[in-house]
Amino acid sequence: MKKFRWIHLSDIHFQTKNVSFNTQKLREKLPEFLAGLDGNFDAMIITGDFRYAPEKENNPQKVVDYINLLCEKLRWTDTPKVITVPGNHDLDRGSVRTAVIRSAKDKYQPNMGTFDPELLGQLLGGFNFYNNMHEKLRDVSQWDGSNPHGIAEFDECNFLLLNTAVTAGLSSEEEQHTLLLGSSYVAEKLDYLKKKNKPVIAIGHHALELLSTEEKREITNLFEQEGVRLYLCGHSHSQEADSFSQNGRYVNIGCLLQKSKTEAVRASFDIGELETDGTVKLTSYKWDIDQKNWFADPPYDRDYRSLYDFPKINDNSKEKKHIKLVENPFTIVGYTLLGSLGCDGIKYYWKKDDKYVESIAFNRRLRNLKIKEDADISAYTISTSFGCVLSATEQQCRFCETGTLKFGGHLRAEDIALQCIFMAEYDSNCPSYKQVRNNAREFAFMGQGEPGYCYPAIKRAIMYTDYVMDKLEQKVSRYVISTCGVTEFIQALTEDLKNSVFKNKITIHLSLHEIDEKRNELMPINNIYDYQEVIACCKKLYQVTNEKIGVGILMFDKYQTKDGKSYTLTPKRLEEILSVLDNDVFRIDLCFVNNTDAGRQKHELSNEMADALFQVVLDKGFEGKIFTSFGDMQKSGCGMLSSSMENKSEVGSTTIEHFNKAVQLLQEVKEYCYER
Repeated sequence: MKKFRWIHLSDIHFQTKNVSFNTQKLREKLPEFLAGLDGNFDAMIITGDFRYAPEKENNPQKVVDYINLLCEKLRWTDTPKVITVPGNHDLDRGSVRTAVIRSAKDKYQPNMGTFDPELLGQLLGGFNFYNNMHEKLRDVSQWDGSNPHGIAEFDECNFLLLNTAVTAGLSSEEEQHTLLLGSSYVAEKLDYLKKKNKPVIAIGHHALELLSTEEKREITNLFEQEGVRLYLCGHSHSQEADSFSQNGRYVNIGCLLQKSKTEAVRASFDIGELETDGTVKLTSYKWDIDQKNWFADPPYDRDYRSLYDFPKINDNSKEKKHIKLVENPFTIVGYTLLGSLGCDGIKYYWKKDDKYVESIAFNRRLRNLKIKEDADISAYTISTSFGCVLSATEQQCRFCETGTLKFGGHLRAEDIALQCIFMAEYDSNCPSYKQVRNNAREFAFMGQGEPGYCYPAIKRAIMYTDYVMDKLEQKVSRYVISTCGVTEFIQALTEDLKNSVFKNKITIHLSLHEIDEKRNELMPINNIYDYQEVIACCKKLYQVTNEKIGVGILMFDKYQTKDGKSYTLTPKRLEEILSVLDNDVFRIDLCFVNNTDAGRQKHELSNEMADALFQVVLDKGFEGKIFTSFGDMQKSGCGMLSSSMENKSEVGSTTIEHFNKAVQLLQEVKEYCYER
């Protein structure tokens, strides 16, 4: 690894009106001063406040031109690598933002570290000036819409980019020690960066001291745990350096404006070097208002010996490469992140012999974070067979991706339980989304397979899982067994619940979708288990549990099966379907339809039509919700798991460690059960 060198600037506050003579001079002199510096630079870091907000300048072109001029003087041999983060002058202020900030702060829970999604969208929508500048400048800062923070990657090290202004926009007094970052989003970015096995330097506009007390504690703990040893910032127009944790150092740089000698601001910048032994050296430069030029400023130089412990990083890397999966017939072989960096969940791929199957850990995809009970539950989708048993006799549902797969046999109780144990154990110490660590766990047997045909295996898998959840001190919210309507299974479950066989709550989910002849066509299993008989069995189950039973109804809109038949769920047709159900026994889950290899939805259902259908549910007195599956490419909706592994990632060391732990826990519970 070679040495990494950067220039750190902050608070340009580029003005086009009433620019002071001194400010004009220091800006004019800076490009030529940079041209005279020795050595090559790998990056230019600018930590926010690119404009002077009182001017309300919306066109960033002039500040972009100035930054490009600075880069030109550095004689970069390839594309200039500029890293930027927004500041509080780079956002749009007003009464609306003020209200949004206060609402976001009122609802924020430091232990969760997330914002209400709608409020977060409004907060991030206020950075128009910065976003336009970022686009024109084409800097290397990487941002995505679902996370307020970003990253910048280099061969020698990586940067964590903090948008410390995400809740900025109030008065300076109100913002003192009240800023929030959303620690969960920061953890997400750090989880990605730590897999790169390189030093991580954090940059932001505000000093960490301006965060709320609890937020500062969460962020500094994260930095300490993930090895972030250096934080570079600006905002205060002064220069200082201190520690933010036992091993962490922060450096606050000055600005690029100064009206007079008596003004309490410091015009300055730093040159930083990350040495090959992990040492960080900072050389400071200041503007001398009397001599009208830039000069070195040795009293502000910093030398942090071995700040980053490279040998330790390399040793860990070597150790992790040698971690092996323990031998087990049912083995995890890959994963796909769902949503931005897995914020929605993770689809896992499992293998047994030459057959593959999937399961999904939903972090927050299916949960309404505005409702605390939902926010505190993590949901898991579990497969019970390779492919669908119904496909062996051509009884598969005509909309189901799994139904297009060849049936490869049912999973054993151990295989079913291992999916539950692995995903819940992983989330109990989740490195990326700490808010799920103490969540209650909901296990839904609604992946690949018809669970009604392998209830004995599911029953034992639940008992295995309960034992492990107790051992891990994890709370189980409930188990959901999804079925197309296998009456013998519903009757057997009803008897088991009568006899208190299970420790935790068990319920079923009925995939109904249609009635009468249309259900015979869409779901041929109806020719064996008529929906009216199934509904009667469900009512008997309700009498035992007193828990409403979920009913799935797909919102078809000119959906065409392979045989050319078309189906549309109109409000009138929905009323007819609901007429066979009791609103005191059933609740309704309206679900969007993914295109699958079994059939195609002509066009995406509009929100207006979905709302109209949901209103029918409410008008008929049912509890209900609209259930959104993942997009077509993910093929990850209920009953739509495909085991298409072309985009899967190989399992890493963390996944292997959790898999090995899950196998160990499963073995313990099996031995315990055999002894009993």
